[in-house]
Amino acid sequence: MALPLLVLVSIFVLLLAYILYQRLRFKLPPGPRPWPIVGNLYDVKPIMFRCFAEWAQAYGPVVSVWFGSTLNVVVCNAELARQVLKENDQQLADRHRTRFLARFSRDGEDLIWADYGPHYVKLRKVSTLELFSAKRLEELRPIREDEVSFMAESIFKDCTNPENHGKILLVKKYLGDVAWNNITRLAFGKRFMNSEGIIDEQGQEFKAIVSDGFRLGASHSMAEHIPWLQWMFPLEEEAFAKLNARRDRLVRSIMEEHNNARKKSGGAKNHFVDALLALQEKYDLSEVTFISLLWVCMHISLKILNNLVDRSFSMLSNESLVDWL
Repeated sequence: MALPLLVLVSIFVLLLAYILYQRLRFKLPPGPRPWPIVGNLYDVKPIMFRCFAEWAQAYGPVVSVWFGSTLNVVVCNAELARQVLKENDQQLADRHRTRFLARFSRDGEDLIWADYGPHYVKLRKVSTLELFSAKRLEELRPIREDEVSFMAESIFKDCTNPENHGKILLVKKYLGDVAWNNITRLAFGKRFMNSEGIIDEQGQEFKAIVSDGFRLGASHSMAEHIPWLQWMFPLEEEAFAKLNARRDRLVRSIMEEHNNARKKSGGAKNHFVDALLALQEKYDLSEVTFISLLWVCMHISLKILNNLVDRSFSMLSNESLVDWL
């Protein structure tokens, strides 16, 4: 009996000493009280940004959040974000990569998860000066507005259809379609879905890749933040290899289509694939970097779309859909 009790007491003392060491070593911003081992993992709500916003109201604009044994410092206003991402990027560019993110980003070959160095500097230059400049985003505006207008017209058409009289209209479907069409048109320069809502073969493959990526990323989320549990949850290395291979094949096929189209037309169109093809030689972008940047563009496109849809539907709260159209 004495030996098991001694082991338990030793573990408790070591854990307490580790917590005190972390508290005394760093002068951290305030935040919710972390639990031993799991940190704040069980405090984070499903919609993470709302949870951070609530904590910012309670603790201030800079919040310490522990995901297991990993410290995350969250900034919650535009000025602090500018200081982190622009003014102090050299000190704050290196971000913790989970095992999933390390595999998916190929150990930081993309912009979001790259470590600070020549590669990061080059990708940031490409992104800020070329891909996401105010001029290029304005040139892409007609695509976004076209898709949102098409969504509003579809809602109006279904609302006024006599067959739907008295039925509930599920807006989620329309929002999903507008997100899908915007991402594919902005990133790949093409629609995978026709006017009847039927998705072609490339679109089905794209959806499968995204779905499998979410599944793999969520399968060991707890172990990703508690390193000493990772031996119990080994990564599906073969599944990750297949996912990356499928992603590469899809992008290569689309690159080939656009290369052939550019040779015939003699010019580039306003979407990210053609922009990257035009910049590939200028900035000496490898194929891996090309593919990684294209997926970053898709994430940025989704954020832009969310803002546009939010503004559009805020108008619907003040006047009827028919009057707006």
